[in-house]
Amino acid sequence: MAQVLVRDLDDQVVQRLKAMARRENISLEQKFRDMAAREVGLAEERFEAVAARLREQTFGAGLDIDAMIREDRDR
Repeated sequence: MAQVLVRDLDDQVVQRLKAMARRENISLEQKFRDMAAREVGLAEERFEAVAARLREQTFGAGLDIDAMIREDRDR
C-alpha cells in the first residue's frame, strides 16, 4: 500500500476532520482513506457522464473516420 504525507493542513480543518472521524468511530487515517476513495469514485462518475453526453451528441454524425485519417496523412 502507498502512503501519502499531507503538509500544511489548516488546524481548523484537521480539528473538524478529527471530530468527524470520532463521530463515525473511525481513525483520522481511515477518514482520509474514505474521503480519497469517494473522491476518486465521484471523479470517475463525472467523467462517465461527460463521455456519455458526448457520445449522445455525436451519435449518427456520419463521420467517415477512415477518410479523415487518410486526409490527415496526405497533408
